[in-house]
This record gives sequence, structure tokens and C-alpha cells, in this order.
Amino acid sequence: MPDPRIKNYGAQAGRHMGLAGTVLANRQLTATGVSGRGNVPPWARADDLDFHGTLAATWIWARHQRLTGDGRFASNRAAAWSFVESQGRKFVPEALDSLASDEGPYDCALLLMADVAERVIANIDSRRQTLVDRAARVLAAYLGELHDLGGREFRDPGFLAKALIDYARVVEDRGLLAVGRKFVERAFGMKPPPPFSTELAPTGGLFDFSSTTGTRVLAVIAAEGNTPFVGAWLRERVAPITPPSFLARRREENTWNACAAWALGHAYVVATDPTFMESYTEIVDELERRDGDRDGALPRDRTIHDSETAATFYYALAVDALVPDGR
Repeated sequence: MPDPRIKNYGAQAGRHMGLAGTVLANRQLTATGVSGRGNVPPWARADDLDFHGTLAATWIWARHQRLTGDGRFASNRAAAWSFVESQGRKFVPEALDSLASDEGPYDCALLLMADVAERVIANIDSRRQTLVDRAARVLAAYLGELHDLGGREFRDPGFLAKALIDYARVVEDRGLLAVGRKFVERAFGMKPPPPFSTELAPTGGLFDFSSTTGTRVLAVIAAEGNTPFVGAWLRERVAPITPPSFLARRREENTWNACAAWALGHAYVVATDPTFMESYTEIVDELERRDGDRDGALPRDRTIHDSETAATFYYALAVDALVPDGR
């Protein structure tokens, strides 16, 4: 039986998006004539051109309007899309090959996610559609040829597959949907994922923002849909491996745990198993405690004091996870 608590959860999620969106709007470069106008840097006082960070902020702003009907971030979205379109050739290549940036797959995936959030509240212009079409095409080609399934962060296969499948469903592109579903079947199937608690933390590198167990679960849900079969798989194969609480990580533990909560929230909506809600609540409650000023924004972990775009985005994804489909 559906949980009555999630029926009206959209209002709570909308308030969170408004808070997080305000933090990112204050960070955005909006002055006319400023180089990189519309860009949302990864943290305050930074001047890096952050393509996927700007798209993450755009997702939050668009989601806020979808959930609340409030268009207060419309000008921020417009400036962000102008920036994205002007930088598209640099960040969205013609192929995700050895010459492409390591962040290229993630840039393509975030573009698809932001586009899905935007197109349900506004029309998509032709310039943007051309860029989005290219991102979908190159991401589909990349997944179709991907055999190293151990990628993390910017090359996390579960995250990339979910983004492609969600986009394909919204635009009703059967070809892209077939590619995404075929990849999920080949890469993950319906085997039980490894426990969240055993997911390795990288000893090198700079990032650990993506729970690959969580994104694998999300990819399977996206590929198979909200069906009784998937609900049974979640209860039988995934519920036993959920974390009982917030898990310590060597770095980026706020972002990683928010990514895990994103998956657990979606799992609960589909399966209604209390195990998922208990785990989700424990993690999100800890994220809220770490959001000391209650502004909807977080740093990556306790070694950083100022909020960051990426951690704020995954925190928003976690909060949004309990909103029923179609909102």
C-alpha cells in the first residue's frame, strides 16, 4: 500500500529546492558583460567555468518551479542555459573517446538531467536541442561500447545509464531507451548489488561523490520501471544490503551518502519496504544536522567549511527522491 507520507511530500521538497536554489543563485555570475556570465562556480569566490555544476544548479532551479509553481529562478535558469549553450562545443564532444575529457560522460549526463527538468516547465529552443541531441547520441554510443564497468564519479556507469534512460523516456526516443536498457541488462542484470558498506573508497584521486551501488540500483529502476517485479527485486535483493545509518568515508562523505539516500528514497517509493525508509531517514537526518544553517546547501565533508555546488546537488537529489513520479 502506498505510504500516505509521500503523497504530499512535494511541498517539503519544494521548500528545500528554494533554499538550495537561493544559495546557488547568489553564487552565479549574472552581471552583464562578465566573462562566463551564467556560470555557477563550484564554491563561493571561485571563478572556475563549471559546466556540470551550472547544469546541477539549473536542475535545482527547474525542480523548484515544477514543485512549487514559483518562477523566482527563471532569470537564473535563462542565464545558465545561455552559458551552457555558449560552452557546449567545449564540454560536449562529438565522441567520448580517448581525446575527450575525463569529465565528458558526466557533462553529457548532467545536460540530459537538466534538460529533462527544464522541458517539463518551459519550451526548449533549437540551439539547446541540438546540443542535447549530441549529448544523448555520444553518451548512448559510449555506453554501447563500454566494457570496463568499474568507473566511478565522472564515469560511473549507473549514473550515466539512468540519465540516458530517463531522458529517452521523457522524449519518447525508443532507440535511446533500447540502448540504455540493453546496457543495464548487460552490466547489472537483476543480480544483487554489493552492500553499500563494502563499496571501496578510492585511496588516490580527488573525488568520491558517487555511490556506485546506489546508482546501480537507480539504473535498474529506470530501466525496468516501477513494476511489481522491480519491487520484489528491491525487497529481496537490495533491502538486505542497505546501510543502517550514515556511512563514514575517507573523503566526500556528505556527497556520497546523499547519493546513496537518493537511491534508497526511490527504492522506497517503488517497493514500500520500511527498510529503505529507515535507512533513508537516518542518512538524510544526518545530512540535515550537517546543514547547520538550514540553507539546503552542504560541503563535501567536514574538512570543508563552505558549501559546494556538487554536494548541494546530491543533497537535493536525496530530498527529491521521495517525490512520486510525475511531479
